[in-house]
Parts: sequence; structure tokens; C-alpha cells
Amino acid sequence: MHTVWTRANTVLTFFATVLSVMCVVVTVTDVFHQSDPPISVELKEVKRLVTHRGKQDQAALSMRLDADLRSAFSWNTKQLFVFVQADYTTPENGINQVVLWDKIIERKEDAHLEIRSLRQKYAFIDQGRNLRGLPLNLTVAWNVMPKVGRLFTRSKSFAVGVLPEEYTA
Repeated sequence: MHTVWTRANTVLTFFATVLSVMCVVVTVTDVFHQSDPPISVELKEVKRLVTHRGKQDQAALSMRLDADLRSAFSWNTKQLFVFVQADYTTPENGINQVVLWDKIIERKEDAHLEIRSLRQKYAFIDQGRNLRGLPLNLTVAWNVMPKVGRLFTRSKSFAVGVLPEEYTA
């Protein structure tokens, strides 16, 4: 006859296999979920463009954000990590991306963001003195964090204008 340990091993192996198969099924069903949320972001105002410690440019921006991310939620979504980043190019660096604001959304009901005066949460500092007169893009990106499966990121970019040619006070 089989010992208690052999029977326990068989039962635990069976349940681990069933759990693994269920996780794979959950992940596969979420692959077919498509969303294209309506998003718009615009630059309201450049509040300040100054030198930071004499070596770097620093800008303070005010933005308007309207994003309805409810369609990004599925039954497998645990939370969304949403952020707004500034994208620009300089002679020293071909690609510059600076995160200006972020938010974690845990419920579908909270995923409609309509912020008329969004002030940046993090400093917008360039590595050099290159921000003056640069074209600026703002990108709204969201990381979908599922309960089971892989993380993925979606984003939408918007050309919002040009930074001022001169420093402001």
C-alpha cells in the first residue's frame, strides 16, 4: 500500500498542477482584452524656466489632463500605474524622458482622470542648459499590473508646444 506521504505528495502535486493550468488560462484570456482609452493632455502654462544651480535648466509646468482609463481595466487587472512624462531631444542626448507626475489607480471607478490644473509632482531638470526654445511632447503612459500574468505598458504622446526662448523669473 501507499504511505501517507506518498498520498499527500500526489494530492499536493495534483492541486499545484490545477493551479498552474488556471494561471495560464487566466493569462491567455487577458491577452485578448483590447482597450483604446480616450486621453488628452495639454500644456497650460510654463510657470518658470530658470537655471538650476547654474549648470542645468529647470522648468515648472502646468498641464490639463483628461484620461478615461476605465477600459484598461479587465477582470484580471489589479491596478494601473499612470504617469505623465516630458519627451524632448537635445544635442547631447537624442532621447530625454522626464516623469513629471504619477498616480496609482486601484479601482475601475477611479480611473477617469479629469484634472484641469495638473501641477508636476517631480522636478523637470535637464542635464544641461538646453530647455530654452525646445519643442516639447507630453506622453501619458499607464502600466497595467494584472493579478496573474505579465505587466505591460501602453502610452499616447502629444506635441504640446515649444518652451520659452528666454529664462523667466
